[in-house]
Amino acid sequence: MKQAGLDLGSVNTKLVVLKNGERIYSQVVPSRFDSVQAGINLLKAYSEEHEQKPEKLVVTGYGRVNFPEGRVVTEITCQGRGCHEYFPDYAYILDLGGQDAKVIKKNAQGKIIQFIMNDKCAAGTGRFLDIILKGLDLTAEELNMAAEAKPMPINSMCTVFAESEVITMLAKGIPKPEVVAGLFKSTAKRLANFVESVGHPECLIFTGGGAHYSLLVRVLERELKGNVVIPPEPELTAAYGAALLA
Repeated sequence: MKQAGLDLGSVNTKLVVLKNGERIYSQVVPSRFDSVQAGINLLKAYSEEHEQKPEKLVVTGYGRVNFPEGRVVTEITCQGRGCHEYFPDYAYILDLGGQDAKVIKKNAQGKIIQFIMNDKCAAGTGRFLDIILKGLDLTAEELNMAAEAKPMPINSMCTVFAESEVITMLAKGIPKPEVVAGLFKSTAKRLANFVESVGHPECLIFTGGGAHYSLLVRVLERELKGNVVIPPEPELTAAYGAALLA
């Protein structure tokens, strides 16, 4: 019996396939403004490669209600299920996606007991970081230097204004590593306040594409005064949870 979890995200679409509870396949592709079609293509490619469709499918993410097949489950439930498989002893989850950020609290059995979402503005999401970092055109050396640099304060809450603030700093000759350090500190502080509106975790599970930024993880730990743990592939956690639920 093969079970699949399909996560139709705003930036990327993810597929995880399990057989007897063990992962045998995973793939991530860009959603390109049409996560439903990306999901259809991803499932078709898997089926053609393996000459059969998974027997069971759970679909989650933004495009889930428009997907033509499978059982629909919310991304909150799928994210909680995937995280509980990796970290059953930790209650709090921060999911930093491209379009929103979520804080989820689960109990010892893995059941979701509370969650909040920030989906009204790009600030405090992975998109916020991606836009500004791409504009900075950083070298690997500059990004590494940011870990030790003095962070320059970035006060704007809006992505557009923050980008303007960054441009102004660079025009004044402020080194890129200091600007980047300020960007991560500003984001981490906003995320820490977001998490603490739900509770004060000693250990936080961090998922989504934003969890790939190691500097953000370090600064977030300082802001929360606690530990941050990351699943093996943080972008696939919801798809993995969907497959487990299938």
